[in-house]
Amino acid sequence: MSRPVVPADATARAEMQQANSLITQGNTTSALPIVRRLLQREPNLAGAHFLMGRIHLRQGNREQGLAAATRAWQLDPKAAFTKLLLGEIYVDLRLPEYALEILQQACRQVPEDHAANFQLGRCYLTMQKGHLASPHLEKALAAARTPMEKIGASLALAECLSSVSEGAAADAVIDGLIRNYPQVPEPLFFRGSSVSKPVPQWLPEMLEAASNNPKLDAEDRANALLGLGRCHDVEGRHDLAFEMWSQSRALLGVQQHEPGQLMRRSALIRSFYPKDMLERLSSHGNQTDSPIFIVGMPRSGTTLTAQVIGAHPACINVGETDRIARHDALFRDQYTGPDAGDKMQNDAEAGALRRIADEFTRFFSVFAEGSKSRPVEKTPANYDHLGFIRLVFPKARIVHCRRHPADNFISCFQHNMNRGHDYAYDQTAFAERYLAQEEMMRYWTSCFPEQIFELRYEDMVADQENMTRKLVAFCGLPWDEACLNFHAQKSTVRTFSRDQVRKPLYATSVGRWRRYGNHLDTLFATLEKHGYHGATDRPEESRLATHHEH
Repeated sequence: MSRPVVPADATARAEMQQANSLITQGNTTSALPIVRRLLQREPNLAGAHFLMGRIHLRQGNREQGLAAATRAWQLDPKAAFTKLLLGEIYVDLRLPEYALEILQQACRQVPEDHAANFQLGRCYLTMQKGHLASPHLEKALAAARTPMEKIGASLALAECLSSVSEGAAADAVIDGLIRNYPQVPEPLFFRGSSVSKPVPQWLPEMLEAASNNPKLDAEDRANALLGLGRCHDVEGRHDLAFEMWSQSRALLGVQQHEPGQLMRRSALIRSFYPKDMLERLSSHGNQTDSPIFIVGMPRSGTTLTAQVIGAHPACINVGETDRIARHDALFRDQYTGPDAGDKMQNDAEAGALRRIADEFTRFFSVFAEGSKSRPVEKTPANYDHLGFIRLVFPKARIVHCRRHPADNFISCFQHNMNRGHDYAYDQTAFAERYLAQEEMMRYWTSCFPEQIFELRYEDMVADQENMTRKLVAFCGLPWDEACLNFHAQKSTVRTFSRDQVRKPLYATSVGRWRRYGNHLDTLFATLEKHGYHGATDRPEESRLATHHEH
């Protein structure tokens, strides 16, 4: 990457070089006072603002880093180094509509540079465009000079190759990392999380050793146990696999999920978006019917559904984003107090909802490819934010994916769900979250039933063509056979389902919970309190089972 423009002053030059070296070594604490002194003396020095941006980025302060990087770019907009830092932060903030052009410019300036290719590759991967990302990540790996650069580029390239159905190539990259950097645990966990038959003999041995390594923290040992469990599961040792997964989840525990807080939060969302308000303000949002939102519990079939719709020549899959959740939180924060309703009405009449929609439209536009322009957004947890979606895009289509709760639990339990989904680490917590999600969806369906299509995973597997035709018709699309052959499309899939959706639809995931049924008493006991009986494959007509015709 291009370095900051060196000032004429010898003292400033030395300080910048010293600070840059400290930041590269990870010692931002020592670098910070040096950069602050530089900025006091030379407030318009682009390189000093660049270094401050790097410090904030290393410390996890992305918003402050963005401000510093923006100032560096304003002071020296032609320099590749200012563009790269700004673009990197935009990618970290998942703002590809701002990152893409500036990173493309930087890459044209320094086409063989490691950082330029690495950040542009990351940007394309964020945009679900693995076919565009891989050439840049390969160049980044070739240009890498330090072990850290080589490991980072290799991991990103392996993820990219895996996302575009080049699993064997991804395994080769990861296996090379494991051989060359055995002290780095991430490649081993990556390999364990995606292993299939035949399981290499060395893999479970290394994962077991890692799980027992006292030098690794709980997160790393938990990941090792997850991979070890997958190795056992692939080989048909399901009881042993479940034991490994249980040990993994117990190491981390449930920290964020709290049933009382979940109930209060759900009640607050429903009270903020009453049915009469949603109807009253619907004329003030963007009236396009283009966006399609897919919601449901994680691992409930949302990736499959996105692939089916995204195979249509009019649709483009934008993957999972946190955009809706962030905007909804900001929106609700604006309207508190006794006059909130009147203020919201006045703002809506003044065009506030359409302006929000314009931001989303700009975001969706960077994903479009030719005729594929209808965005398919598939963040499962957006089931909490359908009120906001209804206000901004009152004619948007919403697909609610449902799956047998035990199959849904097993699929979450065995994967490395992040701490924000720690309800998936425990059977009782998962059942509580599952029930809360169902309750929330019943509320939205009571508010705008004509816009919500309920798709049960089991129904799609049992009658693919009929359900696919219904789904495509609900989305307002003409029928296209490509939706039946979703597995054949060239697409980027970054979720845990990336391998499954590359194959024709198969039934082995239905009723999979029965392999582990003797371990699931706690899950079923919690569900049965709400009318679900575990002896059947299909939820009873009860509080859990709400059926809608579309």
